[in-house]
Amino acid sequence: MATGEVRRNAPCPCGSGKRFKDCHGKLASTSASPVTDKELARTHLTRGDRDAAASSARRAVERDPGDVEGWNLLGLSLEAAEPDAARAAWGKAVALAPREPEAHFRIGDLERRGGDHEAAIVAYRAALATGSRHPVLLNNLGLSLQAQGRLDDAARCFRETVEAQPTLAQGHANLGDVLRLLHRFADALAEYTRALELNPGVAQLWLNLGVCQHRTGAFDAARESFERALALEPEDPDTLVNLAASLTAEGQYAEALPLLRKALQQRPADAQAQSTLLYVQQHTCDWNELEQGVERARVRLGRPDAPIVSPHSLFALPFTPAELLTAAQHWVRRQIGAPSPLPPTAPSLVEGRLRIAYLGSDFRTHALANLLSEVIETHDRSGFEVFGYSFGPDDRSPARARFERAFDRFVDIRAEASETTAQRIRDDRIGVLFDTGGYVLNARSEIFALRPAPIQINAIGFPGTLGAPWYDYILGDAFVTPPEQQRYFAERFMLLPHCYLPGDGKRAIDVAPTRTQCGLPDAGFVFCCFNASYKILPDVFSIWMGLLAEVRGSVLWLLETNAQASASLRREAQARGIAPERLIFAPRVPVAQHLARHAVADLFLDTFPCNAHTTANDALFAGLPLVTCSGETFASRVSGSQLVAIGLPELVTDSLAAYQALALELARQPELLARCRQRVLSSRDTSPLFDAAGYTRALEDLLLAAWEACGRQATGRRVG
Repeated sequence: MATGEVRRNAPCPCGSGKRFKDCHGKLASTSASPVTDKELARTHLTRGDRDAAASSARRAVERDPGDVEGWNLLGLSLEAAEPDAARAAWGKAVALAPREPEAHFRIGDLERRGGDHEAAIVAYRAALATGSRHPVLLNNLGLSLQAQGRLDDAARCFRETVEAQPTLAQGHANLGDVLRLLHRFADALAEYTRALELNPGVAQLWLNLGVCQHRTGAFDAARESFERALALEPEDPDTLVNLAASLTAEGQYAEALPLLRKALQQRPADAQAQSTLLYVQQHTCDWNELEQGVERARVRLGRPDAPIVSPHSLFALPFTPAELLTAAQHWVRRQIGAPSPLPPTAPSLVEGRLRIAYLGSDFRTHALANLLSEVIETHDRSGFEVFGYSFGPDDRSPARARFERAFDRFVDIRAEASETTAQRIRDDRIGVLFDTGGYVLNARSEIFALRPAPIQINAIGFPGTLGAPWYDYILGDAFVTPPEQQRYFAERFMLLPHCYLPGDGKRAIDVAPTRTQCGLPDAGFVFCCFNASYKILPDVFSIWMGLLAEVRGSVLWLLETNAQASASLRREAQARGIAPERLIFAPRVPVAQHLARHAVADLFLDTFPCNAHTTANDALFAGLPLVTCSGETFASRVSGSQLVAIGLPELVTDSLAAYQALALELARQPELLARCRQRVLSSRDTSPLFDAAGYTRALEDLLLAAWEACGRQATGRRVG
């Protein structure tokens, strides 16, 4: 029966044991033509009976070995149980009809599911060569390209997919995924939004949308998206952790904590949940599990294949310089990778000036504003043109307006893809590019990885190495970055003659309040520390409580960063035998008021291993003596650098025991403390720490020396 016709009373070829007329013959009874083996194969496939489908398809190709559709059906029937046989069947179809796309496509899908993405790409491209632009073909090619890390190519495929079928939600979702991996968060956000318009019931889409909103600074919208995802899948650990991270970024630690606990119940080894929990515990001064959290992070640092630990979460904890370098290198390798840099060029001066640029997220009301504004204002415009690239929020504050006025050109790059910004920087002919944030929240390190500028510098914002080959220098000084520490930095040291941290000498200070106005007792010694709560660790806090025990009537004045931290510290004080009411918490106030209230404190007690940075600069500018302990890490030497710069190195200790002894000595010797205070006050007008113009001249000399050292054209200004 050349046509493949089956007699009605014969056994049904499907193998059911029934007569054909009582089985598949029923399908044929209303048809004018007999049921063929290919039709049977399709019917069996529809019903999920692949064995019967294979039998029918085999009969079809046995009757007609040149039947392309029969070979395709045989491949479909065999792909689950016998992938090699399926591949051979589709190979027959390709040989018979190389200009037909289906068999190429099927082979591509088979290889992709088997993990051989290179073979899949070859097959998919062969299908495209036939002229087909089927959206599923384009989509699946994109998946294999994505799996191989060829994200730009994958993005182009997914873009073609949604152009071919705009209503394909999965195509928009896949395009969003690749754009997110490329850190093109604004573009990804648009694709996830479209996918959700088409299919709003997918939790993963809400989760991914929230991630992009979070990365673009839309924290309220991100939280809402994470909540939508959680409503759809209440137990999903990824959603729990991301919602917790979003709440944490807004300081809602109490709300974040149960979400993290729930996520860790399901995935006890989840690195992101562990890291976020450690972060929450640091900020709320919940030290019950601090040692275990530090040890878990240390174990992960010792395993290159382990989940990464954010370097930003480690410098306030007791890690060594070598461990901090390892953390940064792991972060670079796993989070950023090694993107292909922009093609090298030979940039030159622009109208005789070197173009420099500061890139960061904190050109607003932020600690950075107190340090950097005057430096930007005092750059020598005869030799330098100064650009600012901001990816942080515009808070419409006076600090933001001051930055916008200070830069020669200021660009908001929040909505730009990293590649677009890198090309913009290249087109702007920037010679020196500063990273003022490092691995802060929503960092844009991939811009630097693309190498848009010939000289790139880790500057001011991140207290340690960034561990990446695309940073040439880190700003430092002889104290904060001593020569013996160079081996723990990926960057070369660019040493300023005094402190690496600039100070704004133009800061306004209000009239000093009274102690009563600050909620302090009229009499008694006032120790203070206005550092953020995450820097306060048990060892140093125990020393502080020891000082309160030794100095009768004294109090400790701290900054209230969050209610949970204040409650925790009061409990910890009581556990150490100190009445909780001897801890007094200062609310946040405008900068001028904050500087003024330093006048009613007696001595600033620094934290360790992460010192006060801007906070120390504020205290010294306001005339308040500060005692610090310096260690081996960059973050533990910042206050010491500032004290050396104002001529008070005797307030720098090298052990916690010496730190405690010096603080006690100053508290018990009011004349000695008064002399220290007078020296600190006089430094405001005489110290290089608060001479922004002098700092800027020294920085410019270093930049010119670096420019000349890399073989570029010089401005003609003398170096040194």
